[in-house]
Amino acid sequence: MITKPLLRSVIEDQIKEAKSPRQTVPRTVFHEVLSYSGSSAFVVKGVRRCGKSTLLMQLMRTKFNSDFLYLNFDDELLSDITTDDLRLVMETLIELFGDKKRVFFDEIQNVKGWELFVNRLMRQGYSVFITGSNADLLSKELGTHMTGRHTDIELFPFSFLEFLSAKNPGLMKKGLYSTSQTALLSGLFKEYLLKGGMPESVVLSNERILTEVVDDIVRKDILTRYSIRKPNELKSVVRFLIANASNMITYRSVAGNFGIKSPVTVEKYMSYAAETYLLFEVRKFERKLKRVDKNPRKIYCIDSGILVKNSPSVLEHKGAILENAIAVHLKRLGKEFYYYKDENGHEADFVIPSDKTVIQACYELNAGNKDREAGGLLKAVEGTKANEYFIITLEQEQELQYDSKKVKVRPAWRWLLETELALIT
Repeated sequence: MITKPLLRSVIEDQIKEAKSPRQTVPRTVFHEVLSYSGSSAFVVKGVRRCGKSTLLMQLMRTKFNSDFLYLNFDDELLSDITTDDLRLVMETLIELFGDKKRVFFDEIQNVKGWELFVNRLMRQGYSVFITGSNADLLSKELGTHMTGRHTDIELFPFSFLEFLSAKNPGLMKKGLYSTSQTALLSGLFKEYLLKGGMPESVVLSNERILTEVVDDIVRKDILTRYSIRKPNELKSVVRFLIANASNMITYRSVAGNFGIKSPVTVEKYMSYAAETYLLFEVRKFERKLKRVDKNPRKIYCIDSGILVKNSPSVLEHKGAILENAIAVHLKRLGKEFYYYKDENGHEADFVIPSDKTVIQACYELNAGNKDREAGGLLKAVEGTKANEYFIITLEQEQELQYDSKKVKVRPAWRWLLETELALIT
């Protein structure tokens, strides 16, 4: 049972931090958060340390001034808090700051039964804003007890556009770029590709976060919430999956690699990593849905900086890092996508059925790989009936002619910028 003096101390420290000025980067989803005025709970989900708390603080300062109550449950001093303590939380908040009708809770899923408490607050007329870093816990609890009473958005590490906002906001634009601007953007993209978009790493140059966040996810979000009998095995598998970002894997092959008896165990480990937003998997494009689950999956990491820092050997395969960054960006854009591989081994990295688009990722096109990459792309176009297709490289921009088809080659930095700017302008 938590004591009120301890709770008061934690709340006062946190609210002071929430109201203190700090360097923040505008997020492209902020307009969506700022414009929200519904009566349901507003839920911001995403991987640990991707900026969810900062996004809430930006909202607090911009829209509500001091007219809110706030508590971050991801605090070591609150690790023993229970559902029975939540009434005391509200009592203490109201005693300190008055009965304000907007309540912000960070990482509330740490408290079992939180959804009933939030439901009660909403019935009492409070507007509730929540962050969380476990998709499974959030979705189960929201779905069971708050059906139709919550609005969700997913926050990612910085996009390249947001990275530029932190590094050089004057370069953020659509249209033509001068030779010097192009060179500068290309250089900044190379930095983004290797260092990623975790806010503390970008803004504060704290690259330790890139390894710490993986350790925190494994320890706080997986080991403490699930009955893992072999924690070292879990850690090894998670790091193996990170190192194999952009590669095809099967649960059976991973199980064999670690001497794990059942592929189901590996599947569970992967699901835990996906629930915490650290990893996600992409399935093979199939016209028959019943065949989708029978194929290998491609694994991607939520941030290229996390990928590089936790698996330095990936630097020998920079094409994998580029492909990973493209996959994360497609996910950020809300696209449902697959990879393509036909019976003759022709491959394309991304198929987006809703857009009838196929994308091939290649770090650098050269005489040795150009025909193979373009050939795989065009076979995927034929197999998926796509009407838009192109190759994304690190910095090349040209057109390739294959019979009656022109294949556009686009630099990754330009594609990332323009697709995101199109959503907000």
